[in-house]
Amino acid sequence: MAKKRKPNSKKVKPSRSEFKEFGPSEMPPVSGTRFWSSNALPIFILLFLSFAMYLSSLTFDYVLDDKIVLSENNFVKKGFSGIKDIFKTDSFVGYFGEQKKVLEGGRYRPLSLVTFAIEHQFYGLNKGYSHFINILLYALSGLLLFRVLFMLIPPLKTSRWFLSLPFIAALLFVIHPIHTEAVANIKGRDEILALLFSFSALYFSLKYVKTNNLFLLIGVCISLLLGILAKENALTWVVIIPMSLYFFRKVKLNQVLILGGALLVTVIIYFSIRINALGYVLSSGEESIDIMNNPFFGLEPGNRYATIFYTLGLYLKLLIFPHPLTHDYYPYQIPILGFGDWKALLAILVNLGLGIYALIGLRKKSIISYGILFYFITLSIVSNLFVNVGTTMNERFVYMPSVGICIVFAYFLARWLPAKLNEKADEINIISVGLLLFFVIGYIGKTVSRVPDWENALTLNAAAVKYSPNSARANCFMGVAIYEDYKLESDVAKKAVMLEDITYYIDRALEIYPGYGSALTMKSGILAEHYKKDFDINKLLAGFTTILRQRETTTFTNEYIEYLIKQKRSPNEVSQFLYNVGYTINFQGRQNYNAALYYLNYAYQVDPANRNIIQAIAQCYQKAGNQNKANEFLQKLN
Repeated sequence: MAKKRKPNSKKVKPSRSEFKEFGPSEMPPVSGTRFWSSNALPIFILLFLSFAMYLSSLTFDYVLDDKIVLSENNFVKKGFSGIKDIFKTDSFVGYFGEQKKVLEGGRYRPLSLVTFAIEHQFYGLNKGYSHFINILLYALSGLLLFRVLFMLIPPLKTSRWFLSLPFIAALLFVIHPIHTEAVANIKGRDEILALLFSFSALYFSLKYVKTNNLFLLIGVCISLLLGILAKENALTWVVIIPMSLYFFRKVKLNQVLILGGALLVTVIIYFSIRINALGYVLSSGEESIDIMNNPFFGLEPGNRYATIFYTLGLYLKLLIFPHPLTHDYYPYQIPILGFGDWKALLAILVNLGLGIYALIGLRKKSIISYGILFYFITLSIVSNLFVNVGTTMNERFVYMPSVGICIVFAYFLARWLPAKLNEKADEINIISVGLLLFFVIGYIGKTVSRVPDWENALTLNAAAVKYSPNSARANCFMGVAIYEDYKLESDVAKKAVMLEDITYYIDRALEIYPGYGSALTMKSGILAEHYKKDFDINKLLAGFTTILRQRETTTFTNEYIEYLIKQKRSPNEVSQFLYNVGYTINFQGRQNYNAALYYLNYAYQVDPANRNIIQAIAQCYQKAGNQNKANEFLQKLN
C-alpha cells in the first residue's frame, strides 16, 4: 500500500515566471473600481504624504523662471485670450516680447503656460493657488504611478500591501527629495504634467491591448500629445510604452502595429504644431556662445563628454543619496573634466555597467532591466549626450527618470531580498521593512528640510551659494536677491553691510566667470552705489573700465556715464575715461569701430577742444568706411 504523501510544509518561493504577463505567484488583475476600494490605505498614505511634505509651499513667492512663464508673462496675464498666442510662439515670447534665441532648440512647452493662463483668468496672480495645483498634480502622479505599476507588476499573493512592489515604488517616488524643485517651484509644473500625461498614455495602452477597443487609442494619443506639449521629455514614451508591453504583456502583432501607428501619428502632430510655432524642428541652427546658456561652448569633445558622463554619475548618486541638493549647477559648479579624471571614468564604468546589465536581462524580461532602461531612455533627451539642454545638469531633469530607479529599489525590497532570505509566506521580512523605513524616514526628512529653501529668492539663493559655491550664477543671483532688499532698506548702517555682501557675491561670480554679463551689470550698479558714498570718481571709472574690457557695453554702465555727463561731474576724468574706452579698448584693441565711436563721440561732447579725441574719431570713421564724417572731424584740427 502506498504511503500517503505529506503536505509540503516548505515555503513556496516567488515564481521565476514573475516576468510573464501574470505569473502564478502574482495577484490577478483587478478592475478599476475594485483597485481603488481595495487599496484605500496605501492611496491615503500617498496622498497624505504628497500634501503634508509640500503644504508649506502654499505661501511661497515666485522664484527663478516663474516670472518668465507666469508672473511677468504677458500671454499668461491675458487669461483665456492669451492661450492662442501661447500655442503659436516660443514659451519665452510672452516674457521677452519676441522670439529670442537664448537656448538651443528654443523652448516650446505651452501646456503648463495654458494652465497658468486659466488660473489667471479665474484668480489673477495668486501664488497660493498655483502652488496648490502643483501639489495636487504631483499627488495624482503618485497615485497614477501606483495604479499603472499595479497593472504592470501585480503584487505577489504572499506580499503584504506595504511590501508590494507597486506601493514601494510609488512611495519612494512621492517622498523623494530630488523632486522638491519640480513641486515647490511653480515653473516645475511642466515636469509634473509631462509625467502625469505620459503615464496616462501608458494606462490607456494597457487597457487597449487588454480589450482591443480602438476607442482607447484616442486616449493614448491625446494623453501623449498633452505630455509632449508639457515638456519634450514625453517624446521618450514612444519607446517606453512598447517596451512596457514587451516586458509585461503578450501582445498580438496587429495590436503592436496599430498602437505604434497611433504613437507615430501623435509625434507627427506634435512636430507640426512645433514647427508652426517656432519655425524649425529641433534647432534654429545657431549655437549660443554664452556659457551660461551653453556650458559646453568652446570645449574639446573629450572634455565635453567626460563632463557629461560625470554629471550622469552625479544623477545616480543623488537618486540614491540625495544630498546635497541645489537648484544651480551652472558654470563652474560642475568642473570641466577630461577622460583621464577618475571621477569621469568611474561615472562611465557605473553607467556602462548598468546599461550592459539591463541589456543582458532584456531577453529574460527582468524587472531590474526594465527599471534601468526606463531610467536611461527617459534621461536620454536631457542628458546632453544628444541635445544641448542649455545647462550642465539640473535635479528636475531626473523627475521622470527617477521612476525607473524607484522601480529597481522596490524590486530589491519587495522581491529580490525576501527570495534571497527564504522568507516564509506568513512572515514579514524584517530586513526589507527596516531598509524601507530607513529610506522613508531619511527621504521625508530631507524633503521637509529642503522645501523651505524655495520660499523666496533670498532663501533659495542662500541655499544655492552654500551648496553651489563655484557657480557664477548662484553667486550673482544671491547678490541680486540681497540688492532687491537693499533698495527697500532705510537704515544706513544696514544698507552698508548689505552693500558689502552684494559686492562679495558679485565679485565672486566674476572671479568664476569674468565675462558674465548679468554680474558685470550688477558690478556697475555696485560701483555706482559706492560712488554715492565716497564720490571717488577715479575708483568708479577704473571699475567701469575693467567692466568694459570684458564687455564692450553694458546698459547700466552706459546709462550712468550719460548721467555723469549731464551732471557735468569731473569732466576731465570722464572725457579721459571715454577716450581710453573708445580708442584704446575698442579701436586699437577689439577694432569695433561702432563701439569706439559711441564712446569717443561722448568724449567729444564732454571735451570738444581735445585734439586727441577729434583725431581718434576721424580715424574711426575712416576705418568704418565713412570718409565724409572723417573729413568733417579732420577739418576741426585745422
